[in-house]
Amino acid sequence: MAHDSLHPLPAQIDDPVAGTTWVVSLSSIIILTALVLATCVFYFRFENAEIDIKVIEPPSAWVTGLKRAQLGQLAVYQKFTVTAPDGSEEPRIRIPIARAMELVAADATKPAPKAVVIPVAPAATPTGTLPK
Repeated sequence: MAHDSLHPLPAQIDDPVAGTTWVVSLSSIIILTALVLATCVFYFRFENAEIDIKVIEPPSAWVTGLKRAQLGQLAVYQKFTVTAPDGSEEPRIRIPIARAMELVAADATKPAPKAVVIPVAPAATPTGTLPK
């Protein structure tokens, strides 16, 4: 072991190069900061655009009128016709939603109809042939 101290290594291998470490560290910090700031800018621009569309801008009058007309149709009885593919017109009746729900609930409380089973006689075999 004494001879190791007489012959030192030509270069130290455990000492990092300080200049390279500083350059890599500072450039990484700058890139990370730019990435975070760009992400924040894009997020808040998108958020402001969505708020403008959904909150600030009132819905157009024709959309509101259309929704009101459709909701009005759900609350009244109405007759209308449907044109079949063969060209004939079939009359239909539209009923209010509340009444339709009452009819469905009343139909669900009725007992199911019982099936009637009619026994069928087996088919007669022709004379002279036997079933295989």
